[in-house]
Amino acid sequence: MDGHHSLAWLVAAALVVGCGDDGSAGTEGSSDTDASTSGASEGSSGSTSTAAESEGSTGGTDGTTTGGQTFPNPDDAPSYDGDAFVGMQIYDVRADLWLDEEALMEGLDPVRLVFVGEQHETPPIHELQRWVLEREILRHGDVALGMEHFQADAQSVIDQYLADEIDESTFLSMSDPWTGYSKYWRQLVETMKIVDGPVIALNIPDEALDSIYASFPQAPIDVFNGWGPAFPYDAYIPPRPLAPWDAVYQGYFEGSFDYGSHNLGLSYEDALNYFTDLALIRDDTMGYHVARHLEETSDRVVMVGGDWHVQTGLATPDSVKKFTDAGESKLITTATPADFDVLRATMVADRPIADYILVYDPV
Repeated sequence: MDGHHSLAWLVAAALVVGCGDDGSAGTEGSSDTDASTSGASEGSSGSTSTAAESEGSTGGTDGTTTGGQTFPNPDDAPSYDGDAFVGMQIYDVRADLWLDEEALMEGLDPVRLVFVGEQHETPPIHELQRWVLEREILRHGDVALGMEHFQADAQSVIDQYLADEIDESTFLSMSDPWTGYSKYWRQLVETMKIVDGPVIALNIPDEALDSIYASFPQAPIDVFNGWGPAFPYDAYIPPRPLAPWDAVYQGYFEGSFDYGSHNLGLSYEDALNYFTDLALIRDDTMGYHVARHLEETSDRVVMVGGDWHVQTGLATPDSVKKFTDAGESKLITTATPADFDVLRATMVADRPIADYILVYDPV
């Protein structure tokens, strides 16, 4: 599928994606206990624009484009509506400008890797992730989806499902996706299934984490680096030894560290070190699997994961660069209007929160 295919084709196919939650939620690897209502992207993510549309071509596989427009004033910039969001506008953090869809895609063209962060289990954000994914697919064709929401040892099961070798209930029972998969992330996987594109399972296997926890209070990175080739999950984790985290990484992690809930009976410093190790292990594992795909294919990759792993680039994006020279990326995060001003002003280690912010109102 190349960049000249109409967005309407993919959106029409996505009607099947959005409406496919027909009882399969009960077959997930872990039970869905989230009681919140969704409204999540049932149907099309072919969002409509409520302002002047950008002119010109959406570009082809060579990355050539015309017509992307920027706007100093958001009142002049187009906005886009979906099923779970309305009035979405695109903000370029470094340029301090508002963009139309075409200008965003032009900004993403130079890199093979795009991160789209999320606040987990938030229907408009997951639909916005699909919005970006669909447009990358239509523009460039060969796009892979990397997901935090599957453990790496589920890769063969994911591949079987995408190849129609197993049905969805078997896939869900064997792949153990995150709780809430059918409500929030299924639409992304089904989009990739429609276009025959790969999905990369990124996360560290639970059994590997259990081995770390069983060695408490030994430092997690010491346990991890002590595993040799005979470790049962060696194929699903990055090569050892991992380089230790630095003060900048820990400072970024500390901003979200809740000592009251995660002290494990340790002092603040020891608990912070312990959980910083765990964060690094997760980031480096996800970064390693993204890097492998970039090295082994010519695909572009759209990676979806928690905002903490994406924002600033200090976590998973920097981890990708440890394993490949092809790891240059663009970062996208989201905000409601109430959060936007704080988010766009946030800097960590002289880095902005992201390259682009999708500012939306939930439906």
